[in-house]
Formats: sequence, structure tokens, C-alpha cells
Amino acid sequence: MTAPRTAHFLRFLALLAVIGPGVACAHGWVGAGGSYYRLTQGYGRFEGVYARGVLGERSNTIWNWEIDHGRTFGYEQSYGVLGVTQTFAPRWYGYLSLAGSTNSDVVPKDRVDASLSYKALPDKRLVGTVGYTGIRFRDGHDDRSGWVNFTAYLPAHWVATAGHEWTTSNPGAVQAQRSFAAVGYDASGRTEVTLRYGWGTEAYLPIGANVALVDFRSHTLSVTWRQWLGTDWGTDLFAARFASPYYRQVGGSIGVFYHF
Repeated sequence: MTAPRTAHFLRFLALLAVIGPGVACAHGWVGAGGSYYRLTQGYGRFEGVYARGVLGERSNTIWNWEIDHGRTFGYEQSYGVLGVTQTFAPRWYGYLSLAGSTNSDVVPKDRVDASLSYKALPDKRLVGTVGYTGIRFRDGHDDRSGWVNFTAYLPAHWVATAGHEWTTSNPGAVQAQRSFAAVGYDASGRTEVTLRYGWGTEAYLPIGANVALVDFRSHTLSVTWRQWLGTDWGTDLFAARFASPYYRQVGGSIGVFYHF
């Protein structure tokens, strides 16, 4: 190996030596699957595969990761995410994630998400979150977003969530705002189902090299279903419909997960 690669490899081994003992006894899950979406107006289809997981459940530090590889608007790319949720106090926790892609013009070159959450009410069943998202694309434009979410944990495993996002895209300082509302049933270890509806405006949507749809309205309806089929494994299903003045998109993903 060359000197730079050797140095990176040694750093990787050192990292494994530090986190390895904790990883061996940590709780979490891993999953893998595939996705397929059909688009109207001659835009073809999206298709791909994914692998993702969570490590450190029921601890103060929870890691999440995801790797996707697929074809979007005729471009093939890989995209990776690494994030961490850190509990600071009984009522406070934060989240930070970094993401990046291979050479593609239609997915973010890099992305950062950061948020801070507070558990309100005596029973901590209302959670308020404020966050920031920064995205850069290879066509030269970037998005900067601030957002707020509220989640209420209701009796009998029901969960309600709503939020709003404000985005500025450059060049041009194009403004966009989006909202969403979701309701879910979360009986972990048995069934988790979430129905989500999002609506509002979008600033830039890259569809090719130096080609983007700009400043338009859209809405999205999706359902997520995680079903345990055994003590420690099951299936993940996701279906979504996206609609805009330019095209409609329908499809989803299916996968399996293993909980440890």
C-alpha cells in the first residue's frame, strides 16, 4: 500500500481497537434490501440496493449508518451516511450525521444534519426538536435549511409527529418551505407502522448535469411498516407517492432486518 493508504488503514485499526470491545456487546440491528420507483413524463425509473443499521440501542450513544447504491435519473451512484445520537441529560439529546456520495449530479455531494431535542412534560412524552441541514451538489448549488419538529408519544403505542422546514438555495437565494404530519403505531418487537404526508415548495431538484427543476410545489404520501416475524428478525416495507407539476413518482423498498 502507498503511504497515505497505509496511514488511513492504521487509523482504522486503531479506531477498531478502541470501539471494538463496546461494539461486541452493544445492542442494535442491521438490515438490507432493494428499492424501485417508477416515474412519469419519460423520466424512467429509480432502482437500487441498501444496507443500514443501528448500534448502541438503550445506551447514551447510538450510532446509525447507511449505504445506498442505485440509479437515479439515469445516473449511477453510491451514497453513505454516518450519524450519532447523544443523550446529554435525562431531558436533552442531540443528533449529528455526515453524508456523501460518489460522482453523481443528482444526489448530494455532501450533507450535514444537526439537531437538538428536549423532552417536555412531566412524563417526557412531548419532544421538541430544532435542527439544521446543509447540502452541497456538484452542479454548484447548495441548500441551507432550518427546521422544527414536535413528537407526541400517546397511549397504546401511538405516536404523532409534525414539523416545518425553511430552506434557502443558492445561487439565486431561492426560498422554499415544507411541512409534514405523521401518525404511527410503535409496538417495538411486534409491529411499527407510520403514515406520513408532506407538502410545500421545493427550491432546486437536480435531474442531470447542470439541469434542475426550480421553485415548484410538491407533495409526498408514504407508509413505513416494520414487522417482526421472529424474536430477532423481520421485514421492512416502505411505499411512497411523490407528485409535482413536472412528474409523479410511485414505488418503495423491501428488506429484511436482524436485531441483536
